[in-house]
Amino acid sequence: MNKFMAPPWLKYPHIPCGSIGWRMGYGECYMEEFYKWYDSLDESVKGEYDEKFPKPLSWALLCERLGDFSQLKWRTDGNQKYSASDIGKKDSFVYFWLHKSSEGKCGEECFSQWYESFFCVGHREYWCAEQYMMSEKARLFGDKDSFDMIMSSRDQTQIKALGRNVKGFDEEIWNRFKYLIVLNGNYYKFSSDEKLRKILLNTGSAVLAEASPYDRVWGIGIDEEKAKKCGCSRWRGENLLGFALMEVRDELARIWKYENELDFNMINGA
Repeated sequence: MNKFMAPPWLKYPHIPCGSIGWRMGYGECYMEEFYKWYDSLDESVKGEYDEKFPKPLSWALLCERLGDFSQLKWRTDGNQKYSASDIGKKDSFVYFWLHKSSEGKCGEECFSQWYESFFCVGHREYWCAEQYMMSEKARLFGDKDSFDMIMSSRDQTQIKALGRNVKGFDEEIWNRFKYLIVLNGNYYKFSSDEKLRKILLNTGSAVLAEASPYDRVWGIGIDEEKAKKCGCSRWRGENLLGFALMEVRDELARIWKYENELDFNMINGA
């Protein structure tokens, strides 16, 4: 079977839609070659291609804005897709918390914001999702000094502390943007690493829960042992990270479903 040319959003998932990265350099070259190839297809083949390789939700360019700052929305209302009320009694769970495996293997620990995984968003490089989150927090509130220190740090504890002390912080504004920031950051993280992407996708339809007894916003507020005994009705936290990862998982499953039919080295059909 002849394979398809990879769509730009899968070939270079780190380049956001509308970014200058598609108007210069390798992004521009690939985009030009892709549409030459795509326009040469029969209409029936185009229809098949469009169905199998849909654009990411973020490519709809729906944004939550505040001044010069913006975050891509995946839903028109900008709200999260999942919450504790969506969890059924028969649902399975995958718990995570620590960012390093005691066995030295890559597993659920990669779901942690602190897990070391290099990824890019446009021209910026991040070495963990916590760095993306806290640097975006600094950008949101216009704290360039904190932003620069966060981006130059290679210590998760320091990054977290810098993020907590961002100047001009406003809780109401942060609540508008925090989920979108973590959602988008994890999309880029897991899109950029095939191994991590497959680990996330292999969780299937399980509920992902950050079993941190210390975090009542991003985690469930209790540890894994207690969570297994009491169920989600007794969670003490919102589990925003777990629900964001579930939303990322859905999106990756949707747009990467037919990746085995793609040739990522093809240029203009050759």
